[in-house]
Amino acid sequence: MDWLGIGVLVFAIAIFIGVLFLKPVLDKLAATLDNTAETVSTVNKSLGDITSETSLILYNTNETLVDVNDKIAKLNPLFSIIHDTGEAAHHLTATMASYTSVKHDRAEAGINYINAKDLEGIMRGAAFVYYLRQVKKQSDQIATQNIEEA
Repeated sequence: MDWLGIGVLVFAIAIFIGVLFLKPVLDKLAATLDNTAETVSTVNKSLGDITSETSLILYNTNETLVDVNDKIAKLNPLFSIIHDTGEAAHHLTATMASYTSVKHDRAEAGINYINAKDLEGIMRGAAFVYYLRQVKKQSDQIATQNIEEA
């Protein structure tokens, strides 16, 4: 045998010993890969179940959103009416405030005029005459009703 044959024999023996040492490691690796394959299969099945449940939840959510949108669409005219009513009330209030402000200014000017000219006594007399005329009207109406009833 020559040196090349001896080298090949030593190399073959080294590979055989390496394979003997690596066999348990390779067996463990194969078992781990088998477990991984089973886990992936279980995960795929679970994902299928989860996907179907998620699809059902999304369908129910979409149905609920459609229902809510329909109900909101029915309420929109009511909100428009409330908005229009609020604007009308605001406009009325602003008009009344403007009107009373003008009347207040005129009344204040009249009071200032009466105070400046010392016409308070005349105004009280005019108010008394007005009161007497109102009382006279009421008594005439009562008398007319009594005559008609009799």
